Amino acid sequence: MSKYMIHLFTSNYFHLDKSLQEKIYKEFHVMVYPTIYFILQDHNLVEDIIQESFLRAIDKAPQLKETEKYEGWLKKLTRNVTLNYLQKHKRNRNELDSEITLTLRETAPAYEAGSTPLEKEVELKIMQEAINHYVNQLSPAYRQILAMKVVHNMSYKEMAEEMNVTEGVIRQRLYRAREAIRQMLLEEWDFLR
Repeated sequence: MSKYMIHLFTSNYFHLDKSLQEKIYKEFHVMVYPTIYFILQDHNLVEDIIQESFLRAIDKAPQLKETEKYEGWLKKLTRNVTLNYLQKHKRNRNELDSEITLTLRETAPAYEAGSTPLEKEVELKIMQEAINHYVNQLSPAYRQILAMKVVHNMSYKEMAEEMNVTEGVIRQRLYRAREAIRQMLLEEWDFLR
């Protein structure tokens, strides 16, 4: 977190000069925009959520005393404002883009033995973001099946009943969805070959 963002927590925002206020807002915007856009997929709506989140942060931030938790707190606040919006407006997204996370164990082999823990962590984060990006490129049917399995932890039988298809069809769609993600990973990540 930059020295500008720290002012959000250590000063009265409204008493800061206008240029510093703008820098703080721009940094906040850059920090939270990708996450909110990933959930909503609507630029105008994202801008509204960012503004509301920022106003709440200004109101609540001076109460937070632990400096190492500032960034996490801001991100959590923004995520909660976004989810509250979705709940309030009953915006049911069939794709469930924001909820889908795949474990790398399903799609990638173990890391090379020579990697340091920090390198592994960075690589894992980058790959996880790539996987989420790839999931968004899948058809809605594949995204739905992945969400049912990964997010909701449904059995093949439960999934088949809900979708009015056989368990075999569920297995086939799930395999194809995972395989599509694996192929996209193979194209981009050399060490998987």
